[in-house]
Amino acid sequence: MSRWPILRYLLSQHLVFLVLFVAGGCLLALLVLPVFLLFTPITMSAVDVGGQVLFWLAAGYGYGAAGLLATMVSHGRTRREFAWQYPVFQLVTAVVLAGLLTGVYAAEALLYRLAGWTRHLQDQRIFDAGDHLLIFVSYLCMLAICLATGAFVGTAFYRWEGGGVLALLPAAALLAYGGAMTGFFTLPFARLAISGAPTMLAVTVAAVAAGWALLWASVRDVSLRTRVAA
Repeated sequence: MSRWPILRYLLSQHLVFLVLFVAGGCLLALLVLPVFLLFTPITMSAVDVGGQVLFWLAAGYGYGAAGLLATMVSHGRTRREFAWQYPVFQLVTAVVLAGLLTGVYAAEALLYRLAGWTRHLQDQRIFDAGDHLLIFVSYLCMLAICLATGAFVGTAFYRWEGGGVLALLPAAALLAYGGAMTGFFTLPFARLAISGAPTMLAVTVAAVAAGWALLWASVRDVSLRTRVAA
């Protein structure tokens, strides 16, 4: 039996798909820029606008953890294996995608400079256009929080069905304050002033650890639903 079967599968299949999906979306955003130039001057970073969408896409992808859990258990894997290998996959995914997006920001900056365009980021961003370290950390923290939050909400609904609605309370807090901290999602009542990458990483570790603990609480002893033929 191979070691870390769930992790190996997710890295070889899901991570590759996610990288291609995000890279394709970024490439599409850069390719359509000349079209917009025909109608209006470009002043906003196209990649930065896409980052706003990625916040919700990451949470939605994490929600699919319940389906993965059911598939893995039905193929002979244990819930305990899933409970520790899936979070590792989430962490690796967050690092890889954050690195990819940081590189795209750098490439976009070069494109704008060569074309003579003005490049601005959205007002709620906590990083400057040229601060690539903080860009990487912000995306890393945002992705880690959203993936972990979506995962425990999805598995909570899978285990408790209607009772899973209670998971929306901690999920809302994690997304609201995690989004405010990283600058990707802001609400008037959710403000979290964080200065510097080390502090942001420390807060993210605590938030993601809470998300993984809730994931384990949802996964542990969950029954596998099978369809009985009539």
